[in-house]
Amino acid sequence: MREAPYHRSVSVVMPSYNERENVAEAIERVAGALGEQLLEVIVVDDDSPDGTGQVLAQLDRQELHVIHRKGQSGLASALAQGTRAAKGTVVVWLDCDLGIAPEYIPELVSKLEDFDIAIGSRYVTGGNDLRSPSRALLSRILNRFAQVVLGSEITDYTSGFAAARHTALAKVPLSGEGFGEYFIDWAYRAKRNGLKIVEFGYDYRLRKSGLSKTDSNWLTFLRLGLSYTWTILRVKFHHWK
Repeated sequence: MREAPYHRSVSVVMPSYNERENVAEAIERVAGALGEQLLEVIVVDDDSPDGTGQVLAQLDRQELHVIHRKGQSGLASALAQGTRAAKGTVVVWLDCDLGIAPEYIPELVSKLEDFDIAIGSRYVTGGNDLRSPSRALLSRILNRFAQVVLGSEITDYTSGFAAARHTALAKVPLSGEGFGEYFIDWAYRAKRNGLKIVEFGYDYRLRKSGLSKTDSNWLTFLRLGLSYTWTILRVKFHHWK
């Protein structure tokens, strides 16, 4: 399919916290994957104590913009701040940990020829969750529950990997609250507001280096699962009101 002009203006927003071992490679691979389409990589770093900021300062890349946050933290608020700063006509959200290959981005962006939002999904053709079987199963159950409550048009309400037209994000902005809860809320509101959404299968792997913010222990994983369940019910209940 012919590439639309706006696809030559892509902003990639990457939140970071203690990603010293991954961030340089992640940025390099994003730039290599997008080529001329890339306008900017915005890394929002929450004052990482492991030296992520120093690594970013040493990178000599014209397209790199770093937002250093002090006294602020949180995945959702970092993504919201980076998205507000984005100048591209297309915005992509990607983690720094290389659990999702940056090489998926061009195909994800290409879906915006015909859609407002493209969501990476582990649960459509071509998608897989390659973490431990127990964690993959619990995530699958949670997303099945989300489909029952919020609608089956979206299969991966906790993906976090997405590309959207800037106009779509202006219509349905991020809430900026929580960890992964923001994506459930945003995807559901986007659907309710009539935005055209498509999903794209991708492999979700274990992070390349460092400690996971969600999978480091079972207590954290289960606590987030309960929070996500509450979010699913809350956004549905709020709509009924």
